[in-house]
Amino acid sequence: MTEKKQTTPWKERHTAEKIALIIGWCAIAILMGYWFLPSKPEPTDPIRTLVSEAAPPTALHTIASTEALASATHYLSQLDSAMAEGIHLLKANQLPELAAHSRAFKALLEAGHVQFGRSVFQPLGTCSSAAVFANSWWQAQLVAARQGGNESIPGAIQSSLNEYKRNQTECLKQADPSTNVALVK
Repeated sequence: MTEKKQTTPWKERHTAEKIALIIGWCAIAILMGYWFLPSKPEPTDPIRTLVSEAAPPTALHTIASTEALASATHYLSQLDSAMAEGIHLLKANQLPELAAHSRAFKALLEAGHVQFGRSVFQPLGTCSSAAVFANSWWQAQLVAARQGGNESIPGAIQSSLNEYKRNQTECLKQADPSTNVALVK
């Protein structure tokens, strides 16, 4: 096993063999350089990128007004109705309707985003935030129902309900032009 491998000395190799070895080693060196040297990223237009990211999301209602207050009041009553209907469905143990009701909550959430924006930092964002907490309340109710009435996170249902009520109250304040709480953008 200690036999030495016989190699042909460089001087005894044919010219074609020498050229093939040199080309092979050059190819290996180029590939190693390509893999290990850092590549230069493609230049981007930073102004266009920043402008597209900085554009604020649009909402139907952006200032306190009588229209915004009417929409907020109607929207919050839809959320209240969905929550009451959800309790009825859970008590009646109507399993096929639960999935459809979950979709209804998601649709209400999307409607809130369209009307009032997606962020609480928007002037009437607490209105759509109320829907987020109503949906969280519904999901916590579903989880508890699947676990025989036990919450996976103790207090999640009540916490979501409290946040819903707080955002509901804040929404009505921000939408009411007489309180003039909402920021004008």
